[in-house]
Amino acid sequence: MDIKELFKGVAVIIDDEVNKKDTQIFKIVKKLEEENVPLLKYKYLPDDKIVENFLNVSFILLDWQLDPIIDVETKGTVSGSTSIEIIKPSGGDNTKIVIDFIKKLTNKYFLPVFIFSKEYSDVIIQKLKEENLYIDEGKNFIFVKKKEELISDEENKIFTEIEKWLRETPSIYVLKEWEKSLNDAKNKLFWDFYNINHKWPSVLQKTFQDDGSDVNYELGNFIFKNIMARTEPIQFDEDILKIEDNDLTQDEIRNVLEAERFIKNDSLPSDIPFTGDLFKYRADGEDVDRYYLNIRPECDIARKSNPELYCIKGKIINEDSINSNNDDEISFKKGSFIEKANKTYAPFLVDGKIIEFTFNDIKIKKWNNIKNDRVGRILPPYITAIQQKYAFYLQRQGLPAIPEKAIKDE
Repeated sequence: MDIKELFKGVAVIIDDEVNKKDTQIFKIVKKLEEENVPLLKYKYLPDDKIVENFLNVSFILLDWQLDPIIDVETKGTVSGSTSIEIIKPSGGDNTKIVIDFIKKLTNKYFLPVFIFSKEYSDVIIQKLKEENLYIDEGKNFIFVKKKEELISDEENKIFTEIEKWLRETPSIYVLKEWEKSLNDAKNKLFWDFYNINHKWPSVLQKTFQDDGSDVNYELGNFIFKNIMARTEPIQFDEDILKIEDNDLTQDEIRNVLEAERFIKNDSLPSDIPFTGDLFKYRADGEDVDRYYLNIRPECDIARKSNPELYCIKGKIINEDSINSNNDDEISFKKGSFIEKANKTYAPFLVDGKIIEFTFNDIKIKKWNNIKNDRVGRILPPYITAIQQKYAFYLQRQGLPAIPEKAIKDE
């Protein structure tokens, strides 16, 4: 793992002593600059309008004990080519202001935050835990270190410490590896098409429009597919990713698998229907939740403002029936459910539940009539597999039953 390669890009430094010579942060900044890391330096916490432009920041290095913030009416001025000072109004405990700043970041970005401070790490971590910003040491997007521990004659001490932390934080490691690969593919895509014709988006826009498709959806989908086609296989470090089976609970496994195959409704565009949309309802006289799953192809849905959705019915199964040897047994072997032709099982969709979908009673529902009941969306390849199985169900050829005696003696 090349730590410098992973953390390429502009970094943000927020420390009231960032421009004071002979301070610990000044020495840390100097080491970063010697490694050709471009830096934006702030003496005070930047305001919300500047944070909005932190879109492609590689990491943020934040001081925990900022000096009392000066109460002035105007912002500071740019000082030098990369040093910017933003003076914020004072209003109480600076620690609280720093914590609120971190919370704003987490609401908008997923990126590593390095807290380098004169204070002991344990004190800072405890405060972060109280604010639900730190769960367990070594497994967080926040890396806390005492400044003096990074001031050393050892070459690349800062990057050595970051690498040690990164090896214990697979989510940040995967983010950085993926970002590197994605940026390479993105640049290749746009240069390829620019060199062909710089008006390529307009050409595609006319093509999609003439076809009656949703231009925004089709153009976005085109870009995503072409980026994926140009993305080189990512070589992840398996030593960082591996974990022992006994370190995981069943709920943890289910939660991750659900996130991998199912997007909850609050993360979806509110008024765009799609293949795989899952809707919850209650049948008359019942007190249990039932589900509709839209299996209509996306190309048909995108062409209409209020499309008809082709929905199959679903219900949550009783998991006690899995491999139970009872009449209602559901067979599960070697990582797969053994399914009959008229149904399929989809784990784990709603709070880790397993839903059984049946094919013998499809319902046609207008999007505007049921969109408020949507709870999420099943992603490919899982929704694709359900569509394929439904297509097989429609075209199945019935065969005569095999006599029981021909298989086993009674």
